[in-house]
Amino acid sequence: MDCRMSTKRTFATGLALLALAVGGCGGDDEADTGSQASGGGAAEAKAKVDIEDFKFIPQTVNVKAGGTVTFANSDTAKHNAQTDSDADGAFQSKDLLEGDSDAVTFDEPGSYDYYCVYHRFMTGTVEVSQ
Repeated sequence: MDCRMSTKRTFATGLALLALAVGGCGGDDEADTGSQASGGGAAEAKAKVDIEDFKFIPQTVNVKAGGTVTFANSDTAKHNAQTDSDADGAFQSKDLLEGDSDAVTFDEPGSYDYYCVYHRFMTGTVEVSQ
């Protein structure tokens, strides 16, 4: 057998195996990872909101009453998460510098709209169920 032909087959076989491996790794990119990944998921005991590019991600999270939401800042700017002080179930996270996080516990069912006091266009909602 010609050495060049063997090399071409080996290369083609390698590409085919690579395509199978990469295709098998993709899976369901939208897999449900609880309330941390999407606002529409079932309520969990814990949820995480990432602060990136001046956005709360996800914008809506669901937790059960007594559950906690952790706000984690990946931006270089200072952020926080808070409701209006006169809102039912008002809350305010600590000021979060890059790399900081703060957990807030929600005891009462309801819908809690919040924002960043430093960047009022940043908004989100915590939905708390029984």
